[in-house]
Amino acid sequence: MMNALQSTKWLALGLGVYALATLACSAEASQPPPQEGANNESVGGKGNGAAGSGTALPSAGTTTNLPSAGTTANGTGGTPATGAAGTAATGTAGTGTATGGQSGGALTTCPVPPAAGTATELLIDDLEDGDNGVSKVGGRSGYWYTYLDALGSTIVPKPDPAGASPLVPGSTMCHGGMKCVLISGTTAMADETEMKYPYAGVGFDFSNAKKPCVYNGGAYTGIKFWARGDVPITIKLNTAATATPDGGGTCSGDGCNGGYSPMGADVVLTPEWQEITIPFATAAGPAWAIASTVPLAKASLLSLQVQIPAGQTYSIALDDFTFY
Repeated sequence: MMNALQSTKWLALGLGVYALATLACSAEASQPPPQEGANNESVGGKGNGAAGSGTALPSAGTTTNLPSAGTTANGTGGTPATGAAGTAATGTAGTGTATGGQSGGALTTCPVPPAAGTATELLIDDLEDGDNGVSKVGGRSGYWYTYLDALGSTIVPKPDPAGASPLVPGSTMCHGGMKCVLISGTTAMADETEMKYPYAGVGFDFSNAKKPCVYNGGAYTGIKFWARGDVPITIKLNTAATATPDGGGTCSGDGCNGGYSPMGADVVLTPEWQEITIPFATAAGPAWAIASTVPLAKASLLSLQVQIPAGQTYSIALDDFTFY
């Protein structure tokens, strides 16, 4: 079972608004509408080659629990489309355009009713198979991808909208095995006057058919995973209630794409491996988003993302994602 979240270091990052972006992968690719900030242009995609290559990560150490949270964001699927606008702390919507293409998909169409796992089908992905897909357990069929703003941020492995070079796990000091997701890069500085909030991140869909499909997580209490690094992160858990239709959801308006995370907090990573838990019962959305007034519906999950906020030089590792 999960360890309780401990109160550690809470961050105030910019206006407290985090840009969304999502998804694209080798056999699949879905991608994000931009979120907060004028002229943010986002491209989802799979990374090239081994994740995190060329960047050393901190050494592993003892485990402790961290508070988890942040806002969530949802990816858009299908062919290139105009992204849904996010909101800034003042309530002013940002604008932008999503770009990139996709091909293939884990499924030809989203399952009806949505795919669902049983209480004993807990594994999401331990990365040990070395591929870019989540474990095919409990009807799950998503893929790993990286995503990025168009404001000068960088990430390795880089987004790959065409799906030619899928993200694959690396093998630098992973948790409890030989493989883990490794990413590194730099996010540009925020510009509050222009309402630009750069970002970069990595994530996966629970179910995918050229776009995020709804996944029924009703059998589970929450999600947990392990992480280490040197920066704050925002954990984004996207559901149909918080995502716009192009991201697999039903939300409309400027307050969409907020998503859920526990307690609305950000996690500050350390060089030691930390177990991070996301209990569905206490997950909440950011104040600016519709998600803040809508309880998390675990029967309509879409994706999970780990996002790096503006103004960071980062090198992080992620491993052993499971339901509990």
